[in-house]
Amino acid sequence: MKHGFIGFGNLAKAIYRGLKEEKGMEFAYFARSKKEEPLPYCETMDSLVAASDVLWLAVKPQDLSGILAQLKECDLERKTIVSPVAGKSIAYIEHYLGKKQLVVRIMPNLAIAYRKSVTAFTANRPNDEKAREIFALLGKLGKAVELEESGFDLFTSIFGSGPAFILAFIQIFKEKMQEFNLPGPLLDELLLELTQGTTLYFAQNQKDYSIEELIRNITSKGGTTQAGLEYFRTQKIGNHFEGVLNAARKRSEEMSRNGG
Repeated sequence: MKHGFIGFGNLAKAIYRGLKEEKGMEFAYFARSKKEEPLPYCETMDSLVAASDVLWLAVKPQDLSGILAQLKECDLERKTIVSPVAGKSIAYIEHYLGKKQLVVRIMPNLAIAYRKSVTAFTANRPNDEKAREIFALLGKLGKAVELEESGFDLFTSIFGSGPAFILAFIQIFKEKMQEFNLPGPLLDELLLELTQGTTLYFAQNQKDYSIEELIRNITSKGGTTQAGLEYFRTQKIGNHFEGVLNAARKRSEEMSRNGG
């Protein structure tokens, strides 16, 4: 299978990194300028399309219309279009390329580079053999889930933007840990150990216990954890964090309405 990336920014690089060890795959990319990358660079859109079976639309939402206008002039017969572009629907892509064109819409995150992405999948022909091949491929790069397109805005806010929000929460811990007067790299190591240990605790117990039960297992009556959790709940910090997700979802919905 030959994969062509239209644009080669952070997400395209992450997808390439996750896929590059798969056997029987070839890669190329087309971008405004050649980059220092170990895969072939195509100087024109036509040459990339000719060299690819699967075309990944790895561009910013505001650039998608121009890219689709160029693609419309290419021979896309037997090609699969895969779009991870936030806020841009399959109907938006079909407006340029036609309803006969196989279009797969996905929403991954940058953990796809480490084969740990949670990725939403939908397609205009979800049972098409080539669409199923893409779904199977995404399953090798983490967890892939088939989702109605109406759920993509919420999915984007939780799983697409989620890693940034989780890191922002971890950053709060790091800022507080400055009081230890320890070197920054050591603080990062300690935070990494904390987050990995917590994730492992969740992974080892999630089949038998709810998250609330796991929290209770850490909490001693009248202790430090209880004091912190009481503040968390009385100040309704969870509502504020939900507001972060709602803001991201709202922006995705706005992008969809504005020509999505």
